[in-house]
Amino acid sequence: MYTYLGSVTLRTGEQMELGVVRCPDPSWGAQVKPLLGHKSRETHFHFDSAFDGPLDDLETRFYLGTIGGLAVTNVMIVGARGVGILGHVYTRPEHRQKGAYRHLMAAQMADCQRQGFRALTLGTGFETHPYRIYESFGFRSIDGKSGKMWWFAEPDFQGHWLAPAETTVRPMQWGDWAALTLLGFQPDVPGEPLPRSWTFRIKGQGGGAESAFQAMQRNLSRGARISAFSLRSERGAVAGWAVLQPDDLAFGDGSLLDLYVHPAFQQDAPKLLAAMPWPDHARVAAYTTGPDNYRCAALLEAGFKDTAVLPGWLKSGEQRQDLRVLVRE
Repeated sequence: MYTYLGSVTLRTGEQMELGVVRCPDPSWGAQVKPLLGHKSRETHFHFDSAFDGPLDDLETRFYLGTIGGLAVTNVMIVGARGVGILGHVYTRPEHRQKGAYRHLMAAQMADCQRQGFRALTLGTGFETHPYRIYESFGFRSIDGKSGKMWWFAEPDFQGHWLAPAETTVRPMQWGDWAALTLLGFQPDVPGEPLPRSWTFRIKGQGGGAESAFQAMQRNLSRGARISAFSLRSERGAVAGWAVLQPDDLAFGDGSLLDLYVHPAFQQDAPKLLAAMPWPDHARVAAYTTGPDNYRCAALLEAGFKDTAVLPGWLKSGEQRQDLRVLVRE
């Protein structure tokens, strides 16, 4: 469904219409996808799926600037439960340097707030021209030194969003994507086991889950042997996850368990493992720093055994930490 958001005059004097396409809407796919042709196959899987039909509670919104009916600039927002990701910004080369995207982003930010979004994340180059544009709209670097940025409608949003609360374990959905990314952006905590996630390629604060999350959804659609669960708080936050998938090191003969829980919810880690459908007659490995942390404790409680140590395997700041190998048979 297309919604008109207004019109603006560009530096060239051209009139540009502003609007938003809310998926699913197959009729707009042919207009929007040419702006996104340079993206990965995993990303295109999301585009195709979103235009064709609902993706549980995930909202996919393409904000467009059009001139004479042709889309010339674009930004996508995906999210659910008030948390979103801003991405896939593109302006046709012949329409750059006209102020088109800045006008579009102003309309997008206003509309996102009307639609109930309270937090947005994005990734760009640190202190680049796009970084400065996002900064002018209230986005800030998550650590003051990277292009991973976040914006909040209220300064205390995260304190409320990730405050201790009742949780439930449920299969991971498309609608968890933005909340999972926000969780990956959280600051490092002293003593936190590393890495945060093998599945989503998150070592510490600021790891990006975008491509890995889409790849997982694509593989699940093809019947891959993956079991993925989210720990969701009653406020809608993703407070942790557990993913079981084939371990590349085992060439299909074993599985890898990925477990992460936010510090305020670490007592719920066993709930995630209790929901996991363990494979019959197959070994499951888990890799983590430790041993004195919630992850090791939860794994041992679930039947894993501390099997081996890779000395100094992971670097954390200027220090190296041993990587422990735990196995469940």
